[in-house]
Amino acid sequence: MCYLLTAWLVLHTGVSRSTANTVLKALHLIIATALELLYAALQKSGFKIVQPTTSIGVPLDIRTVYSKLNLEPDIQRLFCCPTCFKVYPASTTLKKCNYKRTPRAHPCNTALWTYRHTKKGNKFQIPKCLYTTTSFKSWLQCFLSRPSIDKCLHKTFTTKTQCLTQQDRMHDIQDSPFWHSIRPNMSSPYDLIFSVYVDWFNPLGNKQAGKQISCGAIVLYCLNLPFNIRFLPENIFVVGMMPAPHGPTVWTIHHILDHYCDSIMEFDLPGKIMQTSIYPDGIKMSARVYPNIADLLASKKFTGFGSPSAKYFCTWCTLTKEDIENLDCNSWQLRDGDTVRAQAQAWKNASTLSEKESLFKQNGVRWIPQYNIPYFDPVLHVVLGMMHNVLEGHLEFHLRELWGLGRTEKKEKQLFQEEAELEEDENFSEIDTEEALSELEDLAEELREWNQSSSGSLSSLASQATEWDIPNVPQDDEENDPDFEIGDMDNLFKFTDNQIAQIRHCISEVLLPTWVERPPQNLGEKSHGKLKAHQLLVLFTVIFPLIIPEIWMNGNDKERKLLRNFCDLVAATNIIVSYSTTSEEADNYGKYFKSYRKSMAELFPQYHSLPNHHYGMHNTEQLKFWGPLACLSEFPGERLNGEFGKISTNNHFNEMELTMTRQFGRRANLNVILNENPSQNQVMQDLVEILAPVDVYEFAREPAIMTSYEVAQFYKKYDEFKREEYNTLLHYLNSTGREYSTAYPEGLLYQNPATISILQPVVHHVSNFKYQQKSYSSLTSHEAGSHIYYYVPGGNGAKATGCIVDIWQLPLESGLATFLLVKEHLPLPPSYKLKNPYVSDPCSILCSELVQRNLVSFTYLIEPHHIISHVAVYKRPAGTYNIPLETMVVIWSLNRGRN
Repeated sequence: MCYLLTAWLVLHTGVSRSTANTVLKALHLIIATALELLYAALQKSGFKIVQPTTSIGVPLDIRTVYSKLNLEPDIQRLFCCPTCFKVYPASTTLKKCNYKRTPRAHPCNTALWTYRHTKKGNKFQIPKCLYTTTSFKSWLQCFLSRPSIDKCLHKTFTTKTQCLTQQDRMHDIQDSPFWHSIRPNMSSPYDLIFSVYVDWFNPLGNKQAGKQISCGAIVLYCLNLPFNIRFLPENIFVVGMMPAPHGPTVWTIHHILDHYCDSIMEFDLPGKIMQTSIYPDGIKMSARVYPNIADLLASKKFTGFGSPSAKYFCTWCTLTKEDIENLDCNSWQLRDGDTVRAQAQAWKNASTLSEKESLFKQNGVRWIPQYNIPYFDPVLHVVLGMMHNVLEGHLEFHLRELWGLGRTEKKEKQLFQEEAELEEDENFSEIDTEEALSELEDLAEELREWNQSSSGSLSSLASQATEWDIPNVPQDDEENDPDFEIGDMDNLFKFTDNQIAQIRHCISEVLLPTWVERPPQNLGEKSHGKLKAHQLLVLFTVIFPLIIPEIWMNGNDKERKLLRNFCDLVAATNIIVSYSTTSEEADNYGKYFKSYRKSMAELFPQYHSLPNHHYGMHNTEQLKFWGPLACLSEFPGERLNGEFGKISTNNHFNEMELTMTRQFGRRANLNVILNENPSQNQVMQDLVEILAPVDVYEFAREPAIMTSYEVAQFYKKYDEFKREEYNTLLHYLNSTGREYSTAYPEGLLYQNPATISILQPVVHHVSNFKYQQKSYSSLTSHEAGSHIYYYVPGGNGAKATGCIVDIWQLPLESGLATFLLVKEHLPLPPSYKLKNPYVSDPCSILCSELVQRNLVSFTYLIEPHHIISHVAVYKRPAGTYNIPLETMVVIWSLNRGRN
């Protein structure tokens, strides 16, 4: 118990090693004192017992606890160059790195060794840089030895497959055409499919004393697992932690990827013999990695494509920057995996830097070690991350730039100046243009010659630059210039102060369930800082649909166009962030997003499309191939970066990656003990339930059964049903095929108690309960948690929104059953239908409805599995939309296709 408690304190709450050692010493003293007191009391009572020993088995150092609990991960460290990351054997005698970009290029020449001084004044030579990795074989052995994992792998493998049609709904990658395409290679449950996620982050946070460092992680997620446990720490394999403080460039990342490719190719088909919980003598297993997930810059670097600033900026087609406004998808030349592989090989075979640069300009492709993996398709297997593309891309751009909520004054001045300069430059001659381009080419040639003639050390420094490096060019501080005048900026869109007040009022007053984070109520001000991805998602899919139609629905022609533009963006976003999709919905996404981009060009002419807008046009094909992109998003990876960042490293740069990898591995191994190793000791089990109260693997266990004693205690503790409520439940149960007879005497005369169960008239009225890790409440307990979107029982799939007015729990069929008494939201009278914006174009695609403030008089009895999701509710006064009734707008987009 002491082992588990102290390990949990360090690995889950982040207490320091010294604090943990203090706790161990305190526990040792407390237990020793308790034993002494017990010995003295028993001795005084006349019992003859041996005096307890001073050694009670509680270690005094947390490292001993890690060892006793077998929490240490199998970590390997590779000796590498701190600049280019080329790996060397530990026995190397080289003093400086000899890596060359090409045979004729200058070597890296970075010093490989440094000296460490001891307390006694001695010094010894150590490598300057070590690349921290973990053993894939060791991790797989632990992974497959867990019974819950074995059960999940078999369930995934035995799931019936069928040919997908346009209407078939995909709930995960396991339902997708991609999965069906690789299914012939999966001959057993132990043919594992992984996705790889790569990202760089600052372990010091965004800023700390001005220090900016970069540390990168490469991790694998097992796609054979159910989505709800796929991203738990114990189910994630950390391939390696790239050394800080500088991340690899497009020239040096292949040294890191060499180890990654070797690790996964070791377990390629036909696989290796490994032990599992079901097959302790071993069975053949294999592992392959397909989807590559990352943000845009990391993805480009990891897969060998040019950055968003390159001429050929797209991974999936050869559209150029000059043609970025082209919305005709049929005119694009799509990339082909075999062609890209050949282009990359040609780049690799080039013997000079100028040849490589020329080839890259022709096709936007570089060679990386992933091309050595035979089944890797550099086009098909790259996922467009919806978090950075849609949430932090399209939505943030629309909010800050197009709508101006957060647009800085400096940006407004810049836009005005650009527009003015554009008008002045209309008479700029073609000859002037040619002369300017010629001068740029001459400058570029001079720079190239200077680089080739520079020394090795300068070349080493230049190798750290990438095509994404932006020079720090000083700019005039126009904001502080008293003579600077903005001039006429009427063409820039801005909400009025009254409209911003309406939006902020909606943010503060909307009824949201507790699991949804409310966006900042001072939206548009600098004080709330940069919005997070999930805040942007809530704003555009929940908050804005409640209030924007009220602002623009009855406005002028431009406002109605703005409303259409907004609705297209929201409809496209709702599809892309959904946890389920169909091919038909993927086509709808393409229709909405194309319409959005067309109207964006018309409504906001000061702004031009960004590469990110073009990438979004490829989401239709991504959805059709991978299934719901929310299941392959960057959110789990970003959370993982956050977990790495929270690990205390004392800012020791040389050991930072080792500390993060080791502590993360220890925590993962501790989770396995807490979640999957039930103890026969009840006291120990009680401690585990305190430390890990949520059973994330409950789905893999048999349902809990109430004992006869527990049932009897329930009947003794709680009151009888009201007769009307009892009859309602009895009728509902029998209507669903569960035959129950009444417990009251008059009913027993007509039914046979020997063949039909009797429904006992005892109930517990609860104020809230949890379902799928979300809390639902009754209306009187917490109104925001009581509004739901649900399936109407016996309604052939009909859906409705309503409010939970009561929650019943009672023993039923050896378990504790929950029933909900629900009242539907009262629809508007038919006479006001034409005034309801949510039943007509364009607002009918916003997953919203306008209803009366009151509820209907009758009730439905439903069970938790009927619940689709919570709904957000915004109450509006009489007169809104010229409707003389108190109304409220309800929106069910929180579901995101989960149920």
